[in-house]
Amino acid sequence: EQQIDSYNGINNIKINYLGLDGAVIIGPKPQLTRVIINLINNSIQALEKTEGGKILVSVRNSDEHGFYDILVEDNGPGVSQENLDKLFTPNFTTKSSGTGLGLAISKIVLERAGASISYSKSFTLGGACFKIHYPKASR
Repeated sequence: EQQIDSYNGINNIKINYLGLDGAVIIGPKPQLTRVIINLINNSIQALEKTEGGKILVSVRNSDEHGFYDILVEDNGPGVSQENLDKLFTPNFTTKSSGTGLGLAISKIVLERAGASISYSKSFTLGGACFKIHYPKASR
């Protein structure tokens, strides 16, 4: 939620956060923060030519017991069918700048924490939806 507040108003994009009270995970905070920042930055870049850009970041209980789902969704164009298989591959990018390492590194960071990341079309906003499937911290 702290990261999202710093983005609001950028490029006339509205970012909303739907949290889950009491959600607790364990992992390397700087790296996990970087993963979320990368996903938000990717959405912002995808929305550069979209009028009325929207991003929704949400945390919810997963359908799988013992996990949360953290979603970053937008109303941009989404990922084209031909790029789906390359999405988490190192050095793959469709942008004119950047190294193409963000999603590949994010995947490694999450897997080391026992989590996973996947892509689908956003049901809510119609663009991209990246879902992080993260284990709940045992209390």
